[in-house]
Amino acid sequence: MPTDAEDEASTFEGEEEVIVVTGSIIERRELTTSAPLAVLDKAELDAAGVASIGEILQNLPSQSNAINVQFNNGGDGSTRVNLRGLGAGRTLVLVNGRRHVAGGTGANASVDLNAIPTAVIERVEVLKDGASAIYGSDAIGGVVNIITRTNFDGAEVSLYSGTTGDGLGQVFDVSVAAGTSTEKGNVVFSAGFTDQQPIGAGDRSFSRNDKAYDWETCEVASAGSSATPQGTLIDRTGEAGNAEWQRVISASPGGIDNGFYNDPATGWREFQATGNSDDGTGDFYNYQPENYLVTPQQRYNVFSTGSYKFHDYVRGFFEATYTNRKSDQQLAPTPLFTISEGIAVSADNAYNPFGRDFIDVRRRFVEAGPRRFLQDINTFRFVTGLDGRLPEELPVLSNWRWELAYNFGRTGAESVNEGRFIRSRVERAIGPSYIDEEGVAQCGTPTNPAVDGCVPLNLLGGLGTITPEMVDYISYTGIDSGFNQQQMFQFSTAGKIIDFPWGGDAAIAVGAEYRKESGADQPDPLTSTGDTTGNKREPTGGEYDVREGYAELSLVPVVGQPGAEWVELTAALRAFDYSTFGSDLTWKIGGLWKVGQGLAVRGTYSTAFRAPTIAALYSGQFDSFPGITDPCDTSGGARTPNQDANCTADGLPSDYVDNRTQMKSRGGGNPDLQPETANTFTAGVVYEPPFAAGLSVTLDYFNINVTDAISSVGSALILDGCYNRDPADRNMDYCDLINRDPNTGFLNEINDTLTNVGGNDTAGLDFGVRYNRQTPVGAWRFNAEGTWLQEFNLIDASGATIEGRSVYDLGVFPKWKFNFGTMWGLNEWGAGANVRFVGSITECEDNSCQRGTDINGDPLGNGSQPSRNVGSYTTADLFGSYNLQSPIGNSRLTLGVNNVLNQEPAIIYNGFLATSDASTYDFLGRYFYARFVQSF
Repeated sequence: MPTDAEDEASTFEGEEEVIVVTGSIIERRELTTSAPLAVLDKAELDAAGVASIGEILQNLPSQSNAINVQFNNGGDGSTRVNLRGLGAGRTLVLVNGRRHVAGGTGANASVDLNAIPTAVIERVEVLKDGASAIYGSDAIGGVVNIITRTNFDGAEVSLYSGTTGDGLGQVFDVSVAAGTSTEKGNVVFSAGFTDQQPIGAGDRSFSRNDKAYDWETCEVASAGSSATPQGTLIDRTGEAGNAEWQRVISASPGGIDNGFYNDPATGWREFQATGNSDDGTGDFYNYQPENYLVTPQQRYNVFSTGSYKFHDYVRGFFEATYTNRKSDQQLAPTPLFTISEGIAVSADNAYNPFGRDFIDVRRRFVEAGPRRFLQDINTFRFVTGLDGRLPEELPVLSNWRWELAYNFGRTGAESVNEGRFIRSRVERAIGPSYIDEEGVAQCGTPTNPAVDGCVPLNLLGGLGTITPEMVDYISYTGIDSGFNQQQMFQFSTAGKIIDFPWGGDAAIAVGAEYRKESGADQPDPLTSTGDTTGNKREPTGGEYDVREGYAELSLVPVVGQPGAEWVELTAALRAFDYSTFGSDLTWKIGGLWKVGQGLAVRGTYSTAFRAPTIAALYSGQFDSFPGITDPCDTSGGARTPNQDANCTADGLPSDYVDNRTQMKSRGGGNPDLQPETANTFTAGVVYEPPFAAGLSVTLDYFNINVTDAISSVGSALILDGCYNRDPADRNMDYCDLINRDPNTGFLNEINDTLTNVGGNDTAGLDFGVRYNRQTPVGAWRFNAEGTWLQEFNLIDASGATIEGRSVYDLGVFPKWKFNFGTMWGLNEWGAGANVRFVGSITECEDNSCQRGTDINGDPLGNGSQPSRNVGSYTTADLFGSYNLQSPIGNSRLTLGVNNVLNQEPAIIYNGFLATSDASTYDFLGRYFYARFVQSF
């Protein structure tokens, strides 16, 4: 049927025309399968109007919340796929049915789709149920199998160029492919280059400023950072200081509670936390214009595949891919929070006019320029092996297929970071210093001067008072390195074992695999030792191996009988032994019953697992700064009764102020992790009415339960569980993860390392309608695919269930998501349209919609948390094409417009990037493109 794989030409002469469909090892004559399987063929891939397979797959309704090139802060230039929103590491990505090495900057858990060149892709098969019994670890949310072009004769050149309506974010892609086939074999070669230019956050009205939302009045103000170029002071200790400090306090007594700002016109005064300085509504620094909205990258790739038939029953084959990616993220200049670094501006610093120490000084180093993070990543993958069939004349195992293969992949990365500072040097530079006889500031004291070239740092003098010499003394360029490596040996064999009297048969497949995974991430020495003002990160490195054996059985007892046109029962079993945690097994059963008159019912039940990755097991601890606020902060208004009671219990005063919009979270690996497990159930119907040739309708229910999840709890949920709940239900396990300064109460960090904790439950309905029709006015093709989400829940560390459907607490998980596409062709002309719909959600203050139940089944809250509606989101794409046949071959020109209505992304005030969600909504806007393909 149209939703499943297409037939492929037989490799060996005399074979029955059969295929191997994703989710099975056994060759099949029937295209409908017991598990829901969607296929994107080459026509649909071309119609998407983009140059990256990752962008196409991220628009699938069954995909949610995966990283892409719109992730500037927290991104690394990679694009991943996340079926069911369960995490990219729970989606298994295959190329031609075999694993692909993980990609990224080192010790990564999932495949970077940017490493797979789009030009060589023939189709993509998406299996939307658990498949660990077939493929092993990671196939919990589903499987994406990318099928490349093999039998290709001739040559092809493809040129693609696109740009937004305002001429930004240009993309250029060129590829060449050539291939030849003979009776003995075939070979295909391709090469390509892609260049994507950036878009700045300041180039779009929706991202030009971060926004602060008043959840009581529903008013919106511009927001930003309290680390300003002018300098910000928070008085944490109440020291008296000198007369100049007393003058500042007397002139701006409100600064004791709200902080002081070094106004270039008036000097130090009360900090105005009402907006940012760009629009004149307050004193916050607007960092957005310095940030990328869409990050740039360049990719070079070469690909080749081929086969040669040594004998009627033996063939050799290979696949080889090399991709180089250079990518870049840019953030606003470094913000220094001395209290977060545990350092202080000394009363004896030459640039401190106030005669007292300050432990909370905030300064944005615009004099040093923006922070830059640059990746240079090489991905190499090579597959080779032998396959064939046993002779038909054999009394047993007649015509059985076999394969022996070796799969090697490696991703090597070098990452450069610029714009960060050496913490120990900053500490010395803001420590005691003096003005020497020549009027030059020197570190130390006149009796004990510094002798190592230390340059005192002026944090209190305002914009422009940090000199190049000061910047040079504290700055450094860090170079990180990392890799992922995968080696696999595989053997499998499959064939028919018996014929049944009612037209069916039984077939079996068995196989064995050995896989070794290794990886490492080595930060620069300053980052790894913590001597940096940026995120600290310890080294990661390790390896493991696994031995696996598997078997699959297909029973087709009845074919072509009344009421039973096709009946199939399937079963699969995989046993595995990991060097890290030991042995276990996983299994799957399924059934397909084609009743007749185009109607079929199908279903599967399976167990699945995901082994701990290199990073999960061996990652050193690292810092991150998620977009969260301290629930005990009162600068934006009074605390809720629950917050006030819990914060008071922790010794924080009723007027406690900490207006930071990001908090430090400490993550890391855990060598004692065990595999996470899952149970997956699917059941559906397929209808291909005989009276409407070319029409197919599918409806499939899915239910996935993940337990012992390998996950961090999440900083927002930790703060929520500790401070937002009723004091009687306060989660003290979460409170123990929050570290505050014992003297000031200031939130230093949140401990959020990995553990086997809780899990996820998700369920819903997938639906699809396809219709192909030839008419006198051309050939038409319609395709609608969508998902209705029944539930998406997180079970947290305490056993409480947090509901994520239709609220933003866990990401964008609306009730409805669907795509609709249509294509038309007549002679040399073609046209089409695509529509994408993402349903509405609700977001609540502090990402705390308080839904779900605790471990005892009692409600977490009454749903009264302030909230707002985030409306539905719809984009439409249009394209047209023209084909010209000439003596040199076929020329095809396609012109298109994506997001033709220039739909802006939904505003989400809790969104970390651009006050929206980079994984769900389009940041580009209206986008024009042209593609020219010349085939020879």
